[in-house]
Amino acid sequence: MSQLKPILKVLCGVSGVRGAVIITKDGMVIDSMLEPPFDAETMAAFMSQIAVTITNSLASMGVKEFTRYVMQSNSGRIYMMDLGKSALLALTEGNADQGRMNVALFQAANEIKKSGRIDV
Repeated sequence: MSQLKPILKVLCGVSGVRGAVIITKDGMVIDSMLEPPFDAETMAAFMSQIAVTITNSLASMGVKEFTRYVMQSNSGRIYMMDLGKSALLALTEGNADQGRMNVALFQAANEIKKSGRIDV
């Protein structure tokens, strides 16, 4: 088991979380805890492009970076948290507590950074 899997397991244990993925900025999967119908490779490619679009749009407005982004649909949310050279994604049910998710993402991001597994 990788050093990151236990961190993802804790995050996925939060009520309403359906899965989590750590990706590189260019869309490669570093580690994942996603089950069908979700696909980590597709999610990584899709969300990396969204991160590029967000970053470029913010730069055009004079904002240098984003730390968190939430995409919401009728069926749930995708949280994306910047980790430097990578990003943490969490897929949740639509009724997942946003405050609890923000705390859980912050804790997971700190644990990932402390693990030394990812160069941030």
